[in-house]
Amino acid sequence: MEKTRLTSIDIARAICIILVVIGHYIPKSSPDWYVTINRAIYAFHMPLFMFVSGYIYWATRKPVKYKDFVWKKFQRLMIPYFFASIIIITIKLLSEKGLSVQNPVTISAFYEMFYLPVAGFFLWFVFALFLMFLIIPFFNTRKHLSILLLIALVLHFIPMSFPQVFCLAQFKKFLLYFVLGCVSFEWLNVRKFIDKIHFLIALCVFVGIFILKVHTADVAIIKKMVEICIAFTGIVFILNLSKYVELKTVFITKILLNVSICSYTIYLFHTTFEGFTKAIFLKFPFLLINLNDELAFILVALVVILSGVIMPIIMHEIIIRYSKFFSFLIGARFVGKKNK
Repeated sequence: MEKTRLTSIDIARAICIILVVIGHYIPKSSPDWYVTINRAIYAFHMPLFMFVSGYIYWATRKPVKYKDFVWKKFQRLMIPYFFASIIIITIKLLSEKGLSVQNPVTISAFYEMFYLPVAGFFLWFVFALFLMFLIIPFFNTRKHLSILLLIALVLHFIPMSFPQVFCLAQFKKFLLYFVLGCVSFEWLNVRKFIDKIHFLIALCVFVGIFILKVHTADVAIIKKMVEICIAFTGIVFILNLSKYVELKTVFITKILLNVSICSYTIYLFHTTFEGFTKAIFLKFPFLLINLNDELAFILVALVVILSGVIMPIIMHEIIIRYSKFFSFLIGARFVGKKNK
């Protein structure tokens, strides 16, 4: 079987990055219904991102020297991380006096970024994923993958705190979902099981477990098991919703595939564009003076979220057309004007 990247997985990644952008917009004035949606998104969107990363890795892996593999992942993940961190830190330092800056930084952030995601905590994903790519080549058979799955389960449930440096704490928590992504491609029976679950059934189960979570006993291992169940049903929902979108909606599929191509750029820079948009609304509050609070919130949320998705896409498209150097810095393939 030829191991190719499935269109539905790219659609799932696009949906996931949109959920990430939505999840990172949660102002203090948020109404209760939006807070609930935000919590539901946080219950599964990063496990989904890790799952998709593991699935794509296992589906597309090729024999390659370890040092070449690591260097490629460093170029794809860490160089864009450092580039984005420098930009975000610089913007925060320059604009903190004139605009409202969320999570302000100091000049020390320029060296702290080498071991902590100080530019924005959401960047923990990059550190954690890179660590996963450092170890996964040593588990490239089905037997070894089973061993890694056991290790990931132990790490996830072991009552021991890992340090925040290099995002080891997040690595401990999310390795399980990365490995599950690998397992779901490698083990045909797992794929068949996931495929048989209709996305609406998965959604209903997700909502049910999410509602019941508040009544869960305050026991660490039970809470972790419930969290895994919520995350897994959310993953299944998005995966099978993506298959439905691929089969039924050509136009939406094309849009989401373009979003997927730009997903890492969106991830790195969405908070910057969201921050600018929020700062503009705070600077010019009269723009919303004729709207009630609920309508004003919805309007601002739509504009902020859209800016977090659309502006990085525009930035990505401009860079890959006109600059080979900056394409390298954002981890994208330079296509040039003639090939686009």
